[in-house]
Amino acid sequence: MPFSSPLATLYQVLQVVRLSAQTHADLLRKSEAATRAALIDPILRSLGWDTANVGMVEPEKTINTAWRADYALHNAENSIDLLIEAKCLGSNLEKYSTVQQLLSYAFGFGVLKVVVTDGINWHFYSDFKPGNSVANAQFNLLHDNEITCALQLIQWLDAAHSGHGSHSSAAIDAATVIKATNHSTIQSPKSQPTTKSQPKKSKAEAIEFIEVSQLNLAALPTGQKPKQLRLPNGSIKTISTWKDILLEVCQMVLKTNSNISIPFPDKAGKSRFMFSSSKPEKGSSSISSYKGKAIFIGTHYSAADCIANALYALQQLPSNQKTTTLAVSF
Repeated sequence: MPFSSPLATLYQVLQVVRLSAQTHADLLRKSEAATRAALIDPILRSLGWDTANVGMVEPEKTINTAWRADYALHNAENSIDLLIEAKCLGSNLEKYSTVQQLLSYAFGFGVLKVVVTDGINWHFYSDFKPGNSVANAQFNLLHDNEITCALQLIQWLDAAHSGHGSHSSAAIDAATVIKATNHSTIQSPKSQPTTKSQPKKSKAEAIEFIEVSQLNLAALPTGQKPKQLRLPNGSIKTISTWKDILLEVCQMVLKTNSNISIPFPDKAGKSRFMFSSSKPEKGSSSISSYKGKAIFIGTHYSAADCIANALYALQQLPSNQKTTTLAVSF
């Protein structure tokens, strides 16, 4: 039976949502309905929620006659598992009086989970205490690592947790994520053709690569380091650290794109540049060259931030250099 990784699917949707938020920001800041349609509904659908099925995703649910929740997510037993309050893009999600009111209504109604979102900022509540309006978890899709955001969404909103479907994120171990994200589908042994002999794979083909965009760092063994990197042009590099992924991607981009604006912004949310013509005053960096001039690549990052910046830099790679995906092996 084909298996599709929910993490891989969600990651792709988050890329589209981010682009929509940036492209249509002016409209989305004025319209909650547009925010829901363009940013929130696609994410819910990718997590297994059928937004067209009102028995599963009930819109405009009245709670205690005082509050109308934008979404009420029902479990397989038709009880409400979670309520979502939607706001226009850019709204203040931390307004104390509003949050307190929402939580009071929800928990008074017997719902133990509440999500407040403008499609980009997501705030999750489950530990209600009078006077407390601090979210249990939150993230910003434009500023935080996409994989981290995807994992948070799966943890809180995977429809499988409510009895819908069968691919609960809790059941996705490291091996499953690695296999599922390395191939679009995985066939069962019965579906594989039986032959007396199969052509011997080359050494490169025998290596099992995992797409960098689909890596689940939390599922890897403690201290796990990548050993080889497959660049988008198909070349394979021997590496030993997460920083090497960032450096190899940056070097490839600098060699193939002559239209990069220097300084080039950092993706990991740090107050520095990823590419700059002067050596950063703080943090580590590696020297390279661009158009015959010295350039510095910022490298003072965690594993997650190295991946985030590598994927961000990869967007500057010319399309004719992309014959495969960026991937690593261990």
